[in-house]
Amino acid sequence: MEEIVRDLAKILVPSASKEEGESQKDYEARTKHASDERKRLVKALMAAASLSSSEDPVLARLDELATKKADIQRQMTLILAYAREFVRPEPYRLKALAKSARMSISGVRTAYASEEVVYIANVIQRRNNDRTIFPNQGNSPKPADREPELPDGQWWAVRPKAPETGLR
Repeated sequence: MEEIVRDLAKILVPSASKEEGESQKDYEARTKHASDERKRLVKALMAAASLSSSEDPVLARLDELATKKADIQRQMTLILAYAREFVRPEPYRLKALAKSARMSISGVRTAYASEEVVYIANVIQRRNNDRTIFPNQGNSPKPADREPELPDGQWWAVRPKAPETGLR
C-alpha cells in the first residue's frame, strides 16, 4: 500500500524541473515545496485509506475527488441559476456564463431546474426576475404579486383574448 501511495504522490505532485533563466535558489525552493507537498499528500492518502471501508488509497482518493467534484458541480449549478434568474436589472448573458463555466450555451440553459431556483429564492429571500418563484417566508405573497389561480393547474386554460378585428 505504501508503494501505491508514494506513486500516487509522485503522479499528482510531479518533481519540479528547472526552467530557463531560473535561479538555483528559486529552483531549490520549488523543489522543496513539491517535496513537502508530496509528503503531505502521502500522509493524507494513508489517512484516507485507513478511514475508507476498502482501505485502498486509490479508491479512497477517487471517492474523495468525486465528492469534491459533486460539490463543485452543485456550486456551479447554483451560481448559474442565480446569475440567470435573480441578478437585476438584467440576467447574465448565456454566452458569458457558458464561456466562464466552460460549457455550451445550451448546457448553461439546462444546467439547473426549478428546485435550484426555489432554493435560492428561499436563501436570499427574494423572488426570481420572472416573479414566478417566491421565497417561503411563512406567509403567502401579496395578492398583487401572485400568479392567477388556474383551474386544475391547467396553465393553458387562461389565455389573453385576441383583439377584435371585425374581420371574419
